[in-house]
Amino acid sequence: MEVLTDILKGLRATGSVYFCDFLVPPWELPYSGEERAMFHLVRRGHCQIAIDGAAHELVPGDFVFLAPGVDHVMRSKDTGDTQTLLLCGYCRFENTRDDLLMRALPRFVILHGDELDEWPWLTRTLEHLSAEFKSGAPGSELTVNKLTEVLLVQLLRIDFGQSDRGGIVAALRDKRIAAAMTQIHQDPGSDWTIERAAETASMSRSGFARKFTELLQTSFFDYLTRLRMRNARELLTTTSLSVADIGERVGYQSELSFVKAFKKLHAMTPRAWRMQDAGG
Repeated sequence: MEVLTDILKGLRATGSVYFCDFLVPPWELPYSGEERAMFHLVRRGHCQIAIDGAAHELVPGDFVFLAPGVDHVMRSKDTGDTQTLLLCGYCRFENTRDDLLMRALPRFVILHGDELDEWPWLTRTLEHLSAEFKSGAPGSELTVNKLTEVLLVQLLRIDFGQSDRGGIVAALRDKRIAAAMTQIHQDPGSDWTIERAAETASMSRSGFARKFTELLQTSFFDYLTRLRMRNARELLTTTSLSVADIGERVGYQSELSFVKAFKKLHAMTPRAWRMQDAGG
């Protein structure tokens, strides 16, 4: 399975648009304690976004993406401003414990209109999203939801316009590291060693370990453990398999080693997590 697709499926990302209209100054839209990722597109007019005490000017065509939990305020620049046409939406991640992709999200990023012009297909998606939401035509809600999910994938593909960042997308641009990641995602429960992964990438052990850590900003074994734990959580939630059987399926030779690894990452045992997830 293609790596980014596998990660997105594990994260269970959904999204939609909830606002697209003209705002007459003075206006202010505060966002605090959001558990969803948010995005805003300025279609017409001017406004500001305040993040971490700093105000950023936004003009037509500017797009802002904010990871879950980033407090911010959208507001008119001053009372003399013309009306602002603003598109606002969100991306919800059902499985926020899956931080393989959460780490790939920037805390916030502002893509200006001239930057978006570098990716015309992204601009067209945003235009289609806005038009579909405002149309209110039959089936528009479903179309908007699907387009928002497509928007997230497109933003991930370009790494939110930040080519100098490390992370999942940067690693997938490296053909050798991507080859190893593909094999790992296809069978994370296999008996993986760093030597075997390096061989898959056609690299030396030390070269692979160094490059992997540089791009993913975490070690090979930490990444593998998190991938295995993602699969373990899924099995704990969706099956009645014993903890020992789940541990074996995700790559641990003994129940004890699985429980130890799970508890280290989640601060609770698999059984406790299963009970909590079930509301027990």
